[in-house]
Amino acid sequence: MIIDVRTKGEYEQGHIKGAILHDLADMMRGVFPDVSKDEKIILYCQSGGRSMMATDLMKKAGFTNVTNGGGMSELERTLRV
Repeated sequence: MIIDVRTKGEYEQGHIKGAILHDLADMMRGVFPDVSKDEKIILYCQSGGRSMMATDLMKKAGFTNVTNGGGMSELERTLRV
C-alpha cells in the first residue's frame, strides 16, 4: 500500500497512481489509516520531510511494516525500476 501524506489539494494536483491520501495532519491528531498494523506501507510526500514524520508517528502507533518512500518524484523513480 502506498500512502500520500500531503494535503488533499496537493493530492488532487497529482499523485502516484494507486496511492491513497491520508494527510499527516490527521496522523498528528491520532487518526491513522484503517489497515492492518502489519501491512506493508510506503509513505511519501513532496520532499520527504512529512513522510518521515508520518513514518515515526505510525511506528509509535504500532504499525510494524512502514517505510518512508521520501518525496513523490524520488519514489516514482524507485517504483519504475
